[in-house]
Amino acid sequence: MRMDFQTEHPLQALWRLTAIPLQSQALAQALAHQLFAHLAQPASASTVAERLGLHPGACAIWLELLWSMDLLSRQQASDAADGSAGEALFCSSALAQRYFLEAAPDYCGQAWQYRQQALSGLAAQWPQWLAQGQVAMTAPPGSWAQAARVQIAQEQRAITVPAIQHLLAQLGPLPATGRLLDLGGGPGHIGIALAQQLPQWQGMVCDEPATAAVAAENIAQAGLAARMGAQGCDVQQQDYGQGYDLIWCSSVLHFLPDPAQAVRGMWEALNAGGLLLLAHAERPDDPAMAACVLPFYAGLVLRGHYLPRPGDMARHMAAGGFGQIRALGRLDFPMAPVWLHAGRKSA
Repeated sequence: MRMDFQTEHPLQALWRLTAIPLQSQALAQALAHQLFAHLAQPASASTVAERLGLHPGACAIWLELLWSMDLLSRQQASDAADGSAGEALFCSSALAQRYFLEAAPDYCGQAWQYRQQALSGLAAQWPQWLAQGQVAMTAPPGSWAQAARVQIAQEQRAITVPAIQHLLAQLGPLPATGRLLDLGGGPGHIGIALAQQLPQWQGMVCDEPATAAVAAENIAQAGLAARMGAQGCDVQQQDYGQGYDLIWCSSVLHFLPDPAQAVRGMWEALNAGGLLLLAHAERPDDPAMAACVLPFYAGLVLRGHYLPRPGDMARHMAAGGFGQIRALGRLDFPMAPVWLHAGRKSA
């Protein structure tokens, strides 16, 4: 009888959970030591240890762990004298070179560290959340604007903007001219990408004043100041003006006290025939998909914010006056997927 040793034990997925902190720290240390720049060219563990002043044995298993995470490639060298296996050579993988080299256009090192620290802190607070239902949390003044300038900007450029560019290609033709609004746009890279794809359009990015100032800097750097601006606004108070032909709003309704009213305000801000695109994480009914979302949004729910259920966005849009409401599927966003919904204001 042939025995099958390939069957995975039911607990294996849960055992893997216990190893995640070790893997996370392996990457954190790689970023701290700028390892991926040091391994732009292949090098052995002993060479890396000497170069970085690390313990050779610990460095060797560290590099193997990063190799197992697809952040390094490994090639086995051979001893020229007798043909036996020599010390392995490690090199930064394509994944690491794209996202974790500081000089790379898609660098996300600081963004990853920002998320890792936030989620590690939340995990440590679970006993207090479960016992008391609340944890005292205060963000220093200007922290959101600083995150928009650095970490969120990295994610928008590397991950969100390519998703938006792909989306526009799927939406079909838009009018040759018009006005667009990136509502709650953070550092503004989504609005900038939209304006670059719609060269005859005027545009606006709206967020809290300090963050809008960051967006204004990015707009100027992109050479779009002549037809695009940024202004401080309160989305719930609908003080972002009217007369738009396209509104993009992603990951904003989570933080508003009345999401349905906010969607109605977007309807009022659109011209007749205008298009609203809403992109937000949702609480899926499928457990496998929920596992892709809830670990990243549990903290948001614990703090009393809104994580919509399937169907919520379409209901908000219908109640707000929109027609031609469509669910356009999922987009790959930082951390977790978002669900995209489109609706039009009748002409």
